[in-house]
Amino acid sequence: MVVDPMVRRAPDRAGGSQAPVMTTLRVAFLLEQAWHRVPGGTAVAAVESARALAERKDVDLVGLTARHRSGDLPPLLASTDGGPAGSTVAFQEGSLVGSRLPRPVLYEAWHRTGRPRVDRMSGFSGVPPDVVHASGGAVPATGAPLVATIHDLAWRRHPEVATRRGRRMFEGWLADARRADRIVCPSESTRHDLVDAGFDDGRIRVVPLGVVPTHVEPGLPGRLRSRYGIDGPFVLWVGTLEPRKNLDRLVAAMSASATLTDVPLVLVGPEGWRTDVARTVAPLGERALVVGSVDDAEKRAWYEAADVFCLPSLHEGFGLPVLEAMAHGTPVVTSAGTATGEVAGDDALLVDPTDVGAIAEALSTVLANAATADRLAAAGRIRAAAHPWSRTAEGLVDVYREVVR
Repeated sequence: MVVDPMVRRAPDRAGGSQAPVMTTLRVAFLLEQAWHRVPGGTAVAAVESARALAERKDVDLVGLTARHRSGDLPPLLASTDGGPAGSTVAFQEGSLVGSRLPRPVLYEAWHRTGRPRVDRMSGFSGVPPDVVHASGGAVPATGAPLVATIHDLAWRRHPEVATRRGRRMFEGWLADARRADRIVCPSESTRHDLVDAGFDDGRIRVVPLGVVPTHVEPGLPGRLRSRYGIDGPFVLWVGTLEPRKNLDRLVAAMSASATLTDVPLVLVGPEGWRTDVARTVAPLGERALVVGSVDDAEKRAWYEAADVFCLPSLHEGFGLPVLEAMAHGTPVVTSAGTATGEVAGDDALLVDPTDVGAIAEALSTVLANAATADRLAAAGRIRAAAHPWSRTAEGLVDVYREVVR
């Protein structure tokens, strides 16, 4: 008889057994990404996954971090999503355990020496974790069962979009992930890339990401429009400004199209690397509104205010902004042939991200055709509703149960 390692049976007085009782999984979960200079979507994915896991009764979760001089938490960990029906888990002292090493030293030590093992710093009162989850990027050293998340291999598909140092770092983390018992990725697109990179398909599990409920402060979308002088339709872009996001072609599409000559482009998100934002958006003149980094409340309001959302990335591992826009009923234009097309399916207009004319035509179609916009808005809401973070947590717990012996 095969016994599920996560199930025990309590004996009854007659020496038999009662109904199965699910034991609690002790999970050490890497959350250091929240302190990165530009956390990006991978950090959001880690934090929201951890929140959803922490809400479960069958998971005892402790976040793993490096040493930080300040005791202040980064915004991603300190706040909740703010929605009345959403997660209310904010990470506090006791739910996070820090190494004695600062991040650069810790990451390098894990990679080069396999030390320090997190089993001894995981905060389980001397009892080692049942599983360690490297939730993206660096892979902690451990003697416990290991699960590693790999969001994408964009630097291999498009090496020109990463720095030389970045490519070395990513390759190191990828090599470290090969020792994991299971590899988690957010899309079939990334799974195919991992198989091409030599990973055993039998150890790969696809666990899609989620989206939080879409509470928006009443009146805030209108106030944002007024603040930036927007009195008509506009195109929204959300993300970290970096080369693979393909912003230059989006700008070219909006510059060349006769039907988009008066339409502003609003850019929300932090500057990443190797992108001269001012130079990239210069062809749009005053129509380019670079908002920069915002908190979650303002980001949700921008989604709500927008007439169409466009993310024509060259490569994504999932594309969280696509799902976020859909959750707000904002019509989406995004890339075919990468994970964003997989996430959006038939509920968005999919384009060749290298075809400036196709991007312009799709944006014009949404803005000029109310029936198309309404269809995409309704379908997008339904698709987003099928991706709560609790579903992501359920998928992760299934993977944890596979590796625990």
